[in-house]
Amino acid sequence: MAGQIMPINSHGRIYSVSKKKNKFDINQLVHDGQLKEGQTLYFVSDPSRTCKVTKHPSGEYKVHSGKELLTVHAFVQNCLGQEAPDHASKWVRTESGKTLYDYWHQDDYAEAA
Repeated sequence: MAGQIMPINSHGRIYSVSKKKNKFDINQLVHDGQLKEGQTLYFVSDPSRTCKVTKHPSGEYKVHSGKELLTVHAFVQNCLGQEAPDHASKWVRTESGKTLYDYWHQDDYAEAA
C-alpha cells in the first residue's frame, strides 16, 4: 500500500471504501468495533423481534434470526412483511436505542457538527 492514501474513520482505523459509495456494510460496523459478534439487535417497531450479529462461514457478518442467517435488509423485510419504506438500517437498533443507520452515518454527523 506504499504511496496509497487510505481513509481513516473517527476511531483512527483504516477502512475500505465500497465500490458503491456509502453502501451499508454490517462488516464494517463490526470491524470498527461499533457492533460485536453475538450482539443482539432489535427491530425498532417490535423489540420482541431480535437477531444476533453472526459471522457467516464465508467470513462475512450477517444477522441470525430464528434458524436463518440473513442480511439486515432480509431481516427487516421479514419483520415488516414487505420491502422497508426507508433504508433497512433505520429499522434495527442496539440495546442502547441507536439504529444501525446512526452507526453507519456517525462520521457524517461528526463532520457536520
